[in-house]
Amino acid sequence: MTAATTPQAAKTAGPLADFTHTSVHFFTGGNGDMLGFAQAGYLSLYAANHHPASCATARINFPGLFVNPADVQTIDMRCVPSAQVLVASPICTEASPAGGKTAPRKAVELDENGRPKPGPDWPQTRITMWEPVRYAEVHRPLAYVGENVAQFGTSTLFKAWLQVWEALGYTPVIASVNAAHLKVDGIPPLPQSRDRVVWCFLRNDVAETHGLPDLRPTCDAMCPTCGPVEGIQHWKKNPDFPVGEYGRENRQYYYVCPNPRCKAYVEPVTRGIGDVIDPSVRGDRFGDGYFDHFKGAYKPYVQATRDRVATGLERYRGKPFIVTLRNHCSASSLDAPIGTLTAKGGGHHYLARPTAELSIDECEYRPLTIREKARAQGFPDDHIFAGDEDDQRLQVGNAVPVNVATWLARRVKAVLPH
Repeated sequence: MTAATTPQAAKTAGPLADFTHTSVHFFTGGNGDMLGFAQAGYLSLYAANHHPASCATARINFPGLFVNPADVQTIDMRCVPSAQVLVASPICTEASPAGGKTAPRKAVELDENGRPKPGPDWPQTRITMWEPVRYAEVHRPLAYVGENVAQFGTSTLFKAWLQVWEALGYTPVIASVNAAHLKVDGIPPLPQSRDRVVWCFLRNDVAETHGLPDLRPTCDAMCPTCGPVEGIQHWKKNPDFPVGEYGRENRQYYYVCPNPRCKAYVEPVTRGIGDVIDPSVRGDRFGDGYFDHFKGAYKPYVQATRDRVATGLERYRGKPFIVTLRNHCSASSLDAPIGTLTAKGGGHHYLARPTAELSIDECEYRPLTIREKARAQGFPDDHIFAGDEDDQRLQVGNAVPVNVATWLARRVKAVLPH
């Protein structure tokens, strides 16, 4: 990514007069949302997060920004500045991810003495979906913008949540996007397949005067008949409720040629993870295993991992490849996007470099670096992540993809009064 296309450029581009709109950000994380909104010409007035390292990241990358190191659920919204746009990405319930699934928070059990029994650790992950409602009741922003996993849009409370916003006088606009496909002028798609549901809740008086934002995603694609085109999203079912995923085996939407006489199915033009790999970072010999910090010794990789490496060696015949340690995943090309980076920063993706003899044990093997993962999220190399390695992984994996944030910010800005 060149300096001319990085979101960082907008952050330091010029005087305050260059910023035409204001925003407030809850759960700032790695600052992907703030970078995207800065790229679109918004001035961030305030950021809040319960995670100390995330707050430090915001202070480092946005000098002078007021950052509140607090759980948003405890904040008196009267103490938060009014902004034209609120940016916050909630979840509907606190959950502990396990195997790609989530479980609701259970009530604390008490022992015979009335004291809490030991139980699972439930770390606070994000604000709940009701905190933006509290802000809107006090400040009445022109718009509320957010994003989350596609499953958020099919959760039990999602439609009821939309009705609450309608009762507050906002019109919801919802879309589903994939960061590896999204066409954003000046910013290439990300080398990461990341499905997200996004939304803008626009205040009714603004919608009546300026119309609703166009959140219909497009992608660069190649039509077998028409050549290079801008593919448009087509839903298999229920286009009036566009919540779903592209990346699953039974994808809920796909892209078609925009030519009315064609409408052929088209594949998005994607960017390979090889674009962000640092060739100077070397790995270890696969046959030596990995270091178990708990036992203080090296342990061999399990057979399932050996099988994935063997598949890559056979499939790519000497070329480097990615090994993904997830159920139903195997080896993939550096010319393709990787799968979604998780909230733990994507500890599932490894780079394998074969040797001439194509031996499994002699293969060079390493995890992707935090910087490589950050690049896959759209962060420029001069964006600094505070905290230790675990803190940085969390910020990267939890971040809003910068290209998605920029696209959302620009589309919303187009309907806001100046």
